[in-house]
Amino acid sequence: MCGIIGYIGKNCEKVLLTGLKRLEYRGYDSAGMTVSRDGEFVTYKEVGEVKNLEKIVSLSEDFGYGIAHTRWATHGSISLENTHPHFSANGSVALVHNGIIENFEELKNDLLAKSIRFYGQTDSEVVAKMFDKLNINSLRYVLKRLVGSYALVLLSKDGEQLYFAKNRSPLYVARGEDCVMIASDPSCFVDFADSYFELEDGDYGKISLKNDVFYNKNDEKIEKMPKKIDFNFLSEDKSGYEHYMIKEIYQSRLVLESLIERYQTTNLKAKLEEIKHLEFDRIYLVGCGTAYHAGLVGQSYLNERFNIDTFCDIASELPNKNYNIDSHSLCIFISQSGETADTISALKFCKERDAHIVALTNVEYSTIAHLADINLPIFAGQEKSVASTKAYFAQCVTIYILSCFLQGKDYVEPLKIFKNHIDFGDDNELKKLAKVVARYDKVFFIGRGKDYITSQEVSLKLKEITYIFSTAVASGELKHGSLSLVDDKFLTVVISSDKEQFAKTLSNAYEIKSRGGKLLLITSLFVDSDVRGNFDYVLEVPKTENDLLPMQIILPLQKLAYFTACERGNNPDKPRNLAKSVTVE
Repeated sequence: MCGIIGYIGKNCEKVLLTGLKRLEYRGYDSAGMTVSRDGEFVTYKEVGEVKNLEKIVSLSEDFGYGIAHTRWATHGSISLENTHPHFSANGSVALVHNGIIENFEELKNDLLAKSIRFYGQTDSEVVAKMFDKLNINSLRYVLKRLVGSYALVLLSKDGEQLYFAKNRSPLYVARGEDCVMIASDPSCFVDFADSYFELEDGDYGKISLKNDVFYNKNDEKIEKMPKKIDFNFLSEDKSGYEHYMIKEIYQSRLVLESLIERYQTTNLKAKLEEIKHLEFDRIYLVGCGTAYHAGLVGQSYLNERFNIDTFCDIASELPNKNYNIDSHSLCIFISQSGETADTISALKFCKERDAHIVALTNVEYSTIAHLADINLPIFAGQEKSVASTKAYFAQCVTIYILSCFLQGKDYVEPLKIFKNHIDFGDDNELKKLAKVVARYDKVFFIGRGKDYITSQEVSLKLKEITYIFSTAVASGELKHGSLSLVDDKFLTVVISSDKEQFAKTLSNAYEIKSRGGKLLLITSLFVDSDVRGNFDYVLEVPKTENDLLPMQIILPLQKLAYFTACERGNNPDKPRNLAKSVTVE
């Protein structure tokens, strides 16, 4: 999940730092940079965010060759010795790496037997130590020995080019007017180049100011066609908000406006029509974390509207299930970044079985969008906070649009009505509740139907950014084991928006109350004084069309999680141990 960038040109350090800031969503455990000038390396490394590295880097306007890295730790502790770039034993080759080398221990033992010494514990250092010189032949030799995922960029002290290789981790190449670049995300190229080259798995080669050389996995020299950069990198500030997370929650209304507008265009209606005319008798929705929860919302829509088997599963588990995935299956893969490694593997699994592949992504140039037969963009815009908010909202709305279209039902008017009545909740009320939630170390979320799905997503948000142990339980399942955990130190958040299920959900909540647990009710239904008297706290949310309630209820609850994180002194934008884009399995 690391971010890597390479650059040849003037203002090398400044450009590399700019790229690292754009890539920091991929990891912020540590950051490092190596620049080569006049046959010598200058290296900077710092633990923590890119801003820490920026403080120690000496800027130069001179021409240089450089590579840089922002790390999300997989092998080895968060320390300077494990911070990239890593170096060959003779110090002549520097390397940055994103991915996981599965056979690194075997490779390391071979090097140890040759008296090669290591200063850290990373698999990436093992790859660096496999070089004593850098050229296409040495790169080709090393690549044939690697098992796993990698995006590599390498630099030699005496070279005038950067070498690269890609397998199951994103990597792109671009050429500007007087510079060349390599990066994990083509957003790094905005303002420096007009087009970029997309690398396929197994591709490798070298770039310099003079030319590009590309090889495929069969060691054949190939030509690449450039793709125009037709997107913007919005280097937005917080616009007066304390954190990106709260800003992005409030941007959900703008996202909805964009989705309503875009999904009335001829181009996107044609994509929806194409899906409608596919032949399939089963639907699979696949994602990880928040995207999986969006898939569950989508499954509820599709199950309610069609007489067709619809399944939703976690991407990492899909290949382990005995699903009958074939040419009659419609598989919908959901990913904010479009680079989620588990989801990519599941997509390839389904593609090998001739399934119809649809992607719901926020990044139209991403791997998942590229591999899909049809890509449905969610138009959430850049999301900087690690905890996904507006992207989840956008994923749910996009699946709602798809389900309506497949049913032949209008989605524009209901969404317009919803847009005009969106309610983000009262800050003062939510902050008071956050003070309450912040006191607990254990929190249950319970609900039925779509409310249970919302419970799962809010529980994930709370644990992500507050570090409170939180779990979601289907209301009816409480008495089948989980009730044993309840005591007076336990808070249960009850989500109930379904009138038909309200009485049963209340009954489950009262079981918790009778055992000393504290209760917070979140509801869009009328609550009389008798019911209120059984709850310690009640939060009312506006009523809206039933299908759209998951998108309404989630907004104040995202804010509740946010305010709770702030109350506990956490940075909700950058929770510990997590990164925005999960590019390793």
